[in-house]
Amino acid sequence: MTEAAPDPASLTGRIATSTGWIVAWRFATRNLGLLSTLILVRLLEPTDFGLVALGTAFAATVDALSAFGVQDALMRLPSTTRDTYDTAFGLGILRGLLTAMIIAAVAWPTAAFLKEPRLVLVLLALAIATLISGFENIGTVDFRRHMTFRKEFHLQVLSRIAGVALTIVLAVIWRNYWALIGGILVTRVARLIQSYTISVYRPRFSLRAWRDLIGFSLWNWAVSLISQIRDRADNFMIGRVLTTTDVAVFSIGQEIGSLPLTEAIEPLHRALFSAFIVLNNANATPRKLYLDTIEAAFLIALPAGMGISLVADPMVRLMLGERWVAAIPIVQIAAAVSTVTMFRVISEAFYSAVGNLRMTLVMVTISVAVRIPLLWFLLARYGLIGAAIAVAIASLIDQLLYLWVTLPRMDIGAAELANRLWRASAGCLGMVAGLGILHMAWTPTIGVEQLSVAADLAIRCGIGTVIYAVSITAMWLAAGRSDGAERFLLGIAPKLSRKLEIFSKARI
Repeated sequence: MTEAAPDPASLTGRIATSTGWIVAWRFATRNLGLLSTLILVRLLEPTDFGLVALGTAFAATVDALSAFGVQDALMRLPSTTRDTYDTAFGLGILRGLLTAMIIAAVAWPTAAFLKEPRLVLVLLALAIATLISGFENIGTVDFRRHMTFRKEFHLQVLSRIAGVALTIVLAVIWRNYWALIGGILVTRVARLIQSYTISVYRPRFSLRAWRDLIGFSLWNWAVSLISQIRDRADNFMIGRVLTTTDVAVFSIGQEIGSLPLTEAIEPLHRALFSAFIVLNNANATPRKLYLDTIEAAFLIALPAGMGISLVADPMVRLMLGERWVAAIPIVQIAAAVSTVTMFRVISEAFYSAVGNLRMTLVMVTISVAVRIPLLWFLLARYGLIGAAIAVAIASLIDQLLYLWVTLPRMDIGAAELANRLWRASAGCLGMVAGLGILHMAWTPTIGVEQLSVAADLAIRCGIGTVIYAVSITAMWLAAGRSDGAERFLLGIAPKLSRKLEIFSKARI
C-alpha cells in the first residue's frame, strides 16, 4: 500500500525548515573552520597543510572502499525493525575496522610512493580516527529519516567546536601538522560521545537483517568508490608531480572557490534526499520539486560563485595572507565553475532516493574517464593552473550530462528550464559588467595594508551585491511577483535567521 501523496505546500515547508537547519549548521561549521584557518595559516607552514591534505585524501579514498551507504539504505526502507538498525550498526563497526586496517597496512608503501616519510604516522593516526567513527550510534539516522535536522545541527556543530578549539591550542604549542591531526581525532571522539547522548536508541551488534540493506548498499558502495577516485585524484597527482606545498595551495584554492557548492548547494542534497523518498513512496511526481529547487539554488549559487571569482585577489590576501597568493587563480577558476554544480547534486539526490544508483554510477564513471586524463595532461603542461582548468572542464561536462539524462525523465524541456533561470543569469551578467566597468572584476587589490585590502574587498562585494539584488528584484516585480525562486527563498530566510539566532545565543 502506497502512502498518500504529500501536500506540496507542507513538503515545501519541511524542506525549507530542514534546509534552514542544514544551512545554519554549515554556516556555523564554516565560520568555525574559517576562524581556524585564519589562525592556523599564521601558525603553520603550507607544507603542513599539504601533508595532512595528502593523508586525508588517501584515507578518504580508502574509506570509500567500504562505504556501503548503510544509512541511506536504512532511510529508504518503508518500514524498519530493531534488527535492521542493529544490523546497520554492526555493518558500520565492521566497515570501520576494515577501513582502519587497510589504511594502516598501506601507510608505508603509500609514503614511499609519494616520497613523503612523514605520511606514515599521519595515516596511522587517521586509521584510528576511522575506527572511532565506526562505533557511532546508528540511531542518529532518524534525524534524516524524519527530517528533524535540528538534532543533526547540534550533533555536527558541537563536535566541530571541540575539534577546532583543540586544533588551535595544539598549533600554538606544537607549531606543526600534528595540531591538525589532533583536531581530527578530537572531533571524531566528540561526535561519537554525542551520538549516544543525543539519541535514545542503544544499538547492539547484529548482522541478521543484512539482506534488507545490502542490495542498495552495494550500488552505493560502487558509486562512492568511483566518486572518491574522481574527487581525490587531483591531490594525489599534484603530490606526485609537484610538491606538498602545491597540494596545499590547490586544496585551499579549491576549498574557497567551492564555497557556493559546499555552503549553499550540498545542504540541499540532504533535505532533498529525504523529500524525494517521501514523493517516491507516495508515487508522486518529483517534477515541481526538482524545478523549484534548481531555480532557487541557481539564484543563490550563480552570484555567489561569480562574486568570489571576481574578488578572489583581495579575498585571498585578506583571509590567508601574502604566502598564499598562488591560490588566487585557483579560486577564480573553481568559484566560477561552482555556480552550476547544483545540476549534478540535485539529480544525484533524486536518483539515490528512487534507488536508481545504476544511472549515478554510469555518470560518475564517465566523469572519471574524462577528468583524470584531462587532469594529467594539463597538470604536466601548465602546473596548478592547468589542474584547475582540467577540474573545471570536467565539472562542466558533468552538469551537461546530468541535465541530458534527467530533464527527459522529469518531462522538463530545455526552454522551460531556461525560463526558470534567465533572471538570475541576467542579474549576474549585470553584476559582472558593473564591476568590470569599475575595474573591480578579476583585478589585483589596491594597496598592501590589511585595512586597505579589507576596504577594497568590502566595496567590491557591496557594489556587486547591490547590482545583483536590484536587478533581480526589478525583474521579479516586473514579472508580477511570480511564484518562483524569489518567493521560495523569502520563505526560507526567516527560518534560517531564527536558526542562526538560536546558535548565536547558544554560543553566548
